[in-house]
Amino acid sequence: MAGKEAVVIGATGLVGRQLIRLMIKDDRYEKIIIVSRRPHEIKDPKLVELIVKDFDKLKDYQSKLNAHDFYCALGTTRKKAGSKEAFLKVDVEYPMEFANIAKSQPNFKQLLVVTAVGANSSSPLFYNKAKGELEDRLQGLNLNALKIFQPSLLLGNRKETRFLEEVAKILSSVASFFTIASKKRVGAIRDVEVAKAMLEVAKKEEPDFQRFKPGHMVEIAYSK
Repeated sequence: MAGKEAVVIGATGLVGRQLIRLMIKDDRYEKIIIVSRRPHEIKDPKLVELIVKDFDKLKDYQSKLNAHDFYCALGTTRKKAGSKEAFLKVDVEYPMEFANIAKSQPNFKQLLVVTAVGANSSSPLFYNKAKGELEDRLQGLNLNALKIFQPSLLLGNRKETRFLEEVAKILSSVASFFTIASKKRVGAIRDVEVAKAMLEVAKKEEPDFQRFKPGHMVEIAYSK
């Protein structure tokens, strides 16, 4: 279906930036609304930037967010957020507000959300528990089409450096070298692979709920 419109929140992050780059080249989309606190680095006639300084007031912009496909790639870390409460706002509350806005739109068809592998609302680990709670609450909305993508360690060019992640990237890349021919990834997935998988899944426009883990996403990304 050509002439579609999409909304992307979290477009300045790893997966979000790749999504925007790929969507600009995708003939299906004629308009892409970027919801962001600051201007995006990519400029294109397809892009419509909606600058929202305070995501606590996201609902105030609801009338400007009518589209077919809604992509959520929001995410942060406890260190960057500053507290557990602030982290939960970015990784749980804002995605839920975005999902509710999507559900209310007359043209809404599907919601595609990035969470994390290991997401489990019963997990003793704070991060996994938060991601699991988000998934549970999203499923509770009973959307006609909800697609959840669970990347493991994300490989990509971050603007900030996280020492432990950089070490893990090196180890994961070494492991990946031995399995690259089969398009399998050990312990990590590239940001562009997640973005490609999201777009390929969106293209199918299948109803109901689906969850995609790293290996499955890599297979989809290289399915062409």
